[in-house]
Formats: sequence, structure tokens, C-alpha cells
Amino acid sequence: MTKHGSRFAYLVGAVLLSSTAAHAQVSDADASAEVDNSGAIIVTAQRREQSLQDVPIAVSAFSQADIETRQVNSTLDLVDYVPNLIGHHNTAVGTANAYSMRGLSNTESIATFDAPVGTYVDDIYISRQGANDFALFDVERVEVLRGPQGTLFGRNSTGGAINVIMAKPKNELGGFAEIGYGRFNRWQLRASVDLPVVEDTLLAKISGYYIDSDDYVRNLVTGEKLNGEKNWGLRGAIRAMVSDTVTWDLSADYISNSNANLPHFYDPTTGKRITYTKISKKTPLGTGLVSTRLADNTAGNVAKSYSISSNLSVDLGDATLDFITGYRHLFQEFMTESLAGATGVTIDGVNLVSASTGSGIPLVNDSWHKQFSQEIKVSGSVGDMLDYVAGFYYINETNESDFANLLITASGSAFVNGDRVMSNDTEALAGYAQLDLRLTPALTVTAGIRYTDERKTIEFTPNDNPLPLTSSSVPFVTQDLLDLGIPVKQNNKVWTPRFALQYEVNDDVMLFASATRGFKSGGWNARAYSPDNAAMFTKETIWSYEAGVRSELLDRKLRLNLTGFYFTDYDQQLPGGGLNPLTGSITYLTRNVADMENYGLELEVNASPVDGLNLYWAAGYQKASFKNVNDITRAQQAACLAGTVTSCNLSIVTPDGQIAEPTRAPKFSSTLGFSYKADLGNGLTLTPSANWRYLSKTWVSTSNDPRGLQKAHSIVNAGLSLKTDSGWSVGVECNNCFRDVYMTSFLIYPYLNDPGRWAIKVRREF
Repeated sequence: MTKHGSRFAYLVGAVLLSSTAAHAQVSDADASAEVDNSGAIIVTAQRREQSLQDVPIAVSAFSQADIETRQVNSTLDLVDYVPNLIGHHNTAVGTANAYSMRGLSNTESIATFDAPVGTYVDDIYISRQGANDFALFDVERVEVLRGPQGTLFGRNSTGGAINVIMAKPKNELGGFAEIGYGRFNRWQLRASVDLPVVEDTLLAKISGYYIDSDDYVRNLVTGEKLNGEKNWGLRGAIRAMVSDTVTWDLSADYISNSNANLPHFYDPTTGKRITYTKISKKTPLGTGLVSTRLADNTAGNVAKSYSISSNLSVDLGDATLDFITGYRHLFQEFMTESLAGATGVTIDGVNLVSASTGSGIPLVNDSWHKQFSQEIKVSGSVGDMLDYVAGFYYINETNESDFANLLITASGSAFVNGDRVMSNDTEALAGYAQLDLRLTPALTVTAGIRYTDERKTIEFTPNDNPLPLTSSSVPFVTQDLLDLGIPVKQNNKVWTPRFALQYEVNDDVMLFASATRGFKSGGWNARAYSPDNAAMFTKETIWSYEAGVRSELLDRKLRLNLTGFYFTDYDQQLPGGGLNPLTGSITYLTRNVADMENYGLELEVNASPVDGLNLYWAAGYQKASFKNVNDITRAQQAACLAGTVTSCNLSIVTPDGQIAEPTRAPKFSSTLGFSYKADLGNGLTLTPSANWRYLSKTWVSTSNDPRGLQKAHSIVNAGLSLKTDSGWSVGVECNNCFRDVYMTSFLIYPYLNDPGRWAIKVRREF
């Protein structure tokens, strides 16, 4: 037996043996997602409605009730409750979430690099990571699918998918309004109202939210405070029952989110977050430093987006035909500074030991992103033996990024590393089908396939910039890449199949095993300062194998879901950046580096031993490593070992010339929590809740810079809510209650987590 095969056999055996000890899960009533009349949790992880326990995929589902009880205010907060998933705000860009699912991650938001964990809203893929931190307050449920979803969800889901299903308009007048206040003078308003225009025929919903929070980082150079948040959005939805067989769902939204994640330090002597940067949120850079369109940028980040979605659903009897259309537009403007304006920095873990005012490396960005997608999907059944889903998918995406990288010395002299416009387009077509054939009442065989034809292009145009250049290769144009033999077009044609077996031992226990292929698009190292470094990288592909048990016992008072997995991610793409010790600027390097291998176990347990009490535990184990390091990385490693310092501490080559361990892949992660709904009488209920999140040590530096090792740490969240049967409620909550400080990313210096928060909320449902 091969090495890969033996490990997969071990995982299958471990999972199947563990089923004899299954004593598992459920929450109280419908505490985990939408339920049917029998109490089964309903999800659409296979693009059609199914009971969660019947899905041969590792999936976690959260209802609106879960989201409220567990203090999930945005999609980023979900990472506390999903095995082998961690996440954080991207470097500089607080509106962007960078997820790591089973060690597959991304910390690059530029449009030539796609994330391995796809984000979907109402079945519509969100291409750009720059504004994927959605405020979750009026949703039906959220499903987090672990492992590649290349057959039914498509490209760029090698790690998994986060699928947000928004609440649909209801047939009766009602809604809620909520106001909250918390740490850092944070005000939060949320409201939603259902408006039945014509009963049973035309329904409408209007929702909105507003967040205003003070800055928490003090700039010791300018005296300003940074990293606050101003975030608001509106959404309207219409559901039209055109006939007995035709339903049309339409929605539109607008979101303006100003939320920065500028690099800073934690001063343990004062307990404050501080920075030394010279950039200001009040004073623009001006035309003396950058080109005209970027001259008005100030320190911070703002993302403004609007989207329109449509789903025309036709009931054909034994089948349903869906026409799913989406359009999304995003404008993003930010300015950050990677050195945090400091020199002589000494850091002990996350604690700042010493630093003083020094050089800066500002990055200034304006970008425009447009995407249109159209999907035609049919799903249904043929008798009692066959279920199917099939469809056609098209997406067209255009991106324009105007960005500049500067070097400003401690004395005030300024140089430009690059000031250019990068345009890149994507067009992809796909067809897919999946069949679930019940060979016997207990045994089901699943086979699916997707074919994707994808085309990408890129162009570079330099801007006029008054500053002296740091290199003779700056600026460069598209023709410079062609002269070096670097393609400016890519075309990928990829088949991504899926195979699965599931066996129902009885009404309470189901076993499954699967093999799935996925791929992630290629791209270019678009942040490069010279044409030779703006090289193309190829697609990344994955084969993943899973086996698991789904069990419900004691009349759904106990539920356990256990999954074992093994995968090889071939030609993994890795964004990297490090300080060039010769020039004092950043070297950006995004490329294929090696194959990544990972295997592990994932456990989700829920229990309701008595009425009102819900206990849950989500735990993950994994062991990731790089294999088959490619020739380019080996050459970089050899140069480092030979004494070329610019080849060390970059990409996956460590400071001492070794091959690094994968980032954001802690061997063990765990969340243990509870909620209890106590009836106080007189129409009052009191619900305390708390959870404890633990992560073992993990690297957040791709090159394993010693300062980029985050030690094992814990986070505690808690809440207490008092509700009346007339619709009023008041609650207090804290996220990261003990204000633990830890690293989430690393670029020259560590990027730190958001500070702990508390809040008081008053809500009225009607």
C-alpha cells in the first residue's frame, strides 16, 4: 500500500471505530439551523435541501439563534466554532477576512490572487476578499463547508466554502430593532422589517445596520488615534410568488465600511496599542509623493460595495429549475505603512520591548472591482432511487488597481518602489452534475463532475511620479513582461470530480467516505517592483479524501459528527513578503512553492441533557507539512545557504535556509461552550452563555521568522440575555473577555488581533 493510501486507511479505520463511542449532539429545539417538521437540521451544502445528518460532507451550520447566542457579529466570528478553521482581518485591510481552513490560507487581497476558502451569499460567489467581512444580523443560516467543494461550488474553494443564506421576506408584518453600546465608545444599531405588500403574492423586507467605534491605536508621532470603525449598510429584498410554480427572489444592498488594520505594537507597560507611523488619517499624501488619483489617500481603509441578486425558481414537479444572477461592484481605498514608522524594534512575543521613530514604507491603493455571474441549476429526484443536481455557470470579473509603494527614510527623504495601474480580467465557464444513487435503502453512491474553462489577463501601466526611483527596472509596462517571456494570459481547463459512499447503519447513525478534487486559479505576482518578479504562477489543485460518522441519539438530544481527512494540495500558491535587508523596502513574492500534505480529525458535539441546556464542543487535529518543494524554491534555498541574504527569510525559506512549516495550521484547536435558557416565570427567560477557544502554537510567518511563532493561547467569550414574551430583551456580552493579545499575521512585524470588547444591547422584536 502507498504512503498516501495507508494514511487514508488509518483515518477511515479511526473514524469507523470511533462511531462505537458516539454519544453526541443536538442543540435545544432548532439551535443549529433551519429545521423541518421532524426537527432535522436542513442545509444546502450539496446545492439542494437535505438534512445535515444525511450530507457526506464536513459541514457546520449556524442559525440566526446560534449567531445571537454566540455573539457572532460578522462572518469572521464564525472561526471560533468550526474545527480546523482560523481567521483574522487581513494585513492593513480590516474589511477583509483571511481564512485558513485545514491549513489552506491566504493573506493577499490583491485581485491577481484568489482565496482558497470561497465566500458565497445566497449561492453567489464573492470574488474579491477586500470586503468579505459581512455583518451577520438578518440571515437564515450560515453553512461552513470544510474541504474542497470543486464539483458543486467550483473554482477557488480548495480549502472550503462559507455560504451565507439571507433571511427571506415573511408573509406577516414584523421585524426587530436593536441598539448597543460598548467598549471604545462603540455604537451599533440594527433593524429589519418584513412588509407583505400583497399577502401570499408579493413580500418585501428592508434591513439596515450602523456601527461607529473609536480608534484604539495611538500614533506617538502625529498624536492621532487609528484603527476605528465606521460601517453601515442597507439591504432590500422582494419575494414575488408569480404563480403556484414560479417564485422570484430579488435583493439589493449597499455597504460602506471604513475599518483599518494598520500595523501597531502592544505596550505591556501601559496596556495600550501604539504605532510610530508618519502617515496621517487627516493629511493626504499629496501629489509630491504619489500620482494624482492616489494623492487624496489618508491612513486607513474604506470599502464601498453594492450588489444585486436574483433567483427565479420554477417548480417542475419532481425538479426545480433556478436561474441565479448576481452583480457586485466594489471600490476600495486605503493607505497603510508596513514598518509602523519604527526602528530599533525589539519584540518579546507580542510585547513591545523597545522602538523609536524611524523609516516608513507606505502602501497606497485605489481599486475598482466588478463581477457578473449567471447560473442555471436544476435539481430533483427520479423516484426513490436517484437525486440529482446539475447546472451551467458563467462569471466575468474586471479589476483595476491603482497602487504605489514608497520608501520614506527617517530623515524624510522619499523614494518610489512602484506607482502603477494594474488591470486584470477573468472569464470562466463551467458545467457540472452530481448524482446520488440509492443502491439499497441504506447504501447511496454519489458521483459528480465539473468542467471549468477559465481565462485570465493582466496589464501594467506606470503612473507619473515625481520621486526618485529605487531601481532602474521601475516603472515597467506589460511589454516588459512579454519581452522576458512572462505570459500575460492564462487559460485553465480543469475537471473536478467527486465520489462518495454513504451507509445508514440505522436511523441514528450514518457512515460516509469520499474523494474530491478541486482547483484554485493561477495569477501573477502583481506587487512586484520589477518585471522579472511579476511572474505568473500556475493553478493549484487538490485531491482530498474524507471519512466520517454522523450520529443522533436519544431522540436528538445527542449528536456527534466526526470526520477524518487527508489531502495533497499540489503546486500550492503562497503569498509572501519580507524586509529586504539591502534596500530597506519590502520584497513581495507570490508564487507556487511546493505540495502541501495535511491529515487530521474533526469533531463536533452538541448535547441537550435537560430542557434549555445546550452543550457544544468543536475540536480539530491536523498535521500539515510541505512536500516536493519545487525547483524555484530549492534554488532560493541554495542561494540563502550560500550567503545571499536577500534569499533568506522569504517565502518558505527560513532565516537559516531551511524549509518552513506551513502557517496557520495549529495541530489542535478546540471550542467548548454552553448556553442555558432558564424560565423565570411571568414571561421572563434568562440565557447565560460562554465558550472557551483554545489554539495550540502555530506559525503566522510564512518563512518561520522566529518572531512569527504564536504560542498556544485561549480566548473566552460570554453573554447574558434577559427576554420577555412581549418581544423585549436586554443583553450584555464580551468577546475576548480577558483581552488576550496574540498574533494573527506577520509582515516585518506581527499584526495583532482586535482588542477584547464588551457591549450592552437592547432589542425589540415585533
